[in-house]
Amino acid sequence: MRFLRSLIFYIFFYVWTILYFSTFSMVKFFTRNFAFKIANYWSIVVIKFSNVILEIDYKVIGLENIPKKPFLIASNHQSVWETFFLPIIFKRSIFVLKHDLNRIPIFRSYFKKLGFIYVDRNNRYISMKKILTESKKRFTEGIHSIIIFPEGTRLNPNQRTILNPGITALAKNLSLPILPVKHNSGRYWVNRKFIKNKGKINLKIFPVIPFNNNKNEVLEKLEKIYYENLL
Repeated sequence: MRFLRSLIFYIFFYVWTILYFSTFSMVKFFTRNFAFKIANYWSIVVIKFSNVILEIDYKVIGLENIPKKPFLIASNHQSVWETFFLPIIFKRSIFVLKHDLNRIPIFRSYFKKLGFIYVDRNNRYISMKKILTESKKRFTEGIHSIIIFPEGTRLNPNQRTILNPGITALAKNLSLPILPVKHNSGRYWVNRKFIKNKGKINLKIFPVIPFNNNKNEVLEKLEKIYYENLL
């Protein structure tokens, strides 16, 4: 039964994605605001498919912690589910993505219009300079937040890793607070597995970590949130 539900979901997902973005393929002629609305609606429908077909529900705690002024989002990373969901609750947000994702034809033009920032893992120094420069530019263009995955890659729920300190450099350079986000999506939207599990994803938004020159202190706080707080 889980196999059948997963199969039906992926059929709906790919048909919906291809038809939807083919309809709005002339994204280069759209305003960024309109592109955000298009991308947001696509995400809402995908999450709805996930709920109805895969029986994956969600619960969000801590919405009151979202700042009204620009900020950085530091989320743990367990599956693709959060890449669909986070932009729904964080309006006018963009991602810092690995450069390989720029090769996906159907999404590439939207990523460019929305202002996503790419990182080349093979050249971290140049990538960090690019992230700093482009992040400043995005905030002046009206972006409200930037979503970063300090773990660097998707991890299974019981895995842990050394966090990338790049987010602390970005926070210092931009003088912005960091909003920690933790979820357990990997329990249900199992990473790199075709069959998804029924259940409720819990996502918690923690109070902001103010801009701090002590990067080790910031990373320690994030580690405690990701690996010691239960959901």
